[in-house]
Amino acid sequence: MKTKTIITLIGALNVLQGIGFILGGETLTKQSFPEDMLTGGAVEVGTAMHWPLGVACIVIGIILFSTRSLPLNEAKKVLLYTGLAYTFFLINGLLQHFTTPVNVPMQALGLIAFLAALSFYSSKTAKS
Repeated sequence: MKTKTIITLIGALNVLQGIGFILGGETLTKQSFPEDMLTGGAVEVGTAMHWPLGVACIVIGIILFSTRSLPLNEAKKVLLYTGLAYTFFLINGLLQHFTTPVNVPMQALGLIAFLAALSFYSSKTAKS
């Protein structure tokens, strides 16, 4: 696959994920925490904390979009570092899932792992 296509795909997924965090913050909060922790203002705080996360995802997507026209070697570097960033997201998600009461959706962790692998693979094999 072309680096431009892969960067566009990852950027678009980031923007969509960000919109999802913003619009679905309350639902995500309720799904991610045990019922006994969702008392008082906990849902309100959890929902509000998803908003900056959503904005950050959208910003990352926009930054990735801005790199689509880079020459091949620079685009490969963007993909390499995108893979590294997704690896940190994956480690964080796994740590939260296994060491805290937070229920991190396995589908999200699977998507993060896929995007990290795609980024690393493309950074080494892309030809254009």
